[in-house]
Amino acid sequence: MPPKTEYIRHASRLVRKLQMAAEMGEPATPDKELWKTLWKALDEIADGLEQASKRE
Repeated sequence: MPPKTEYIRHASRLVRKLQMAAEMGEPATPDKELWKTLWKALDEIADGLEQASKRE
């Protein structure tokens, strides 16, 4: 079973959105949604690494 990646991809999109806003001169301040998504993305990464290490 492949690891889940939806929160990882969502976090990536949110960070890109912040970076683009900063380039346009807007203040790049992370909001509550970004932190929550990053937290869940890191959980997905950790779960995927644990699954990979169990297969070896």
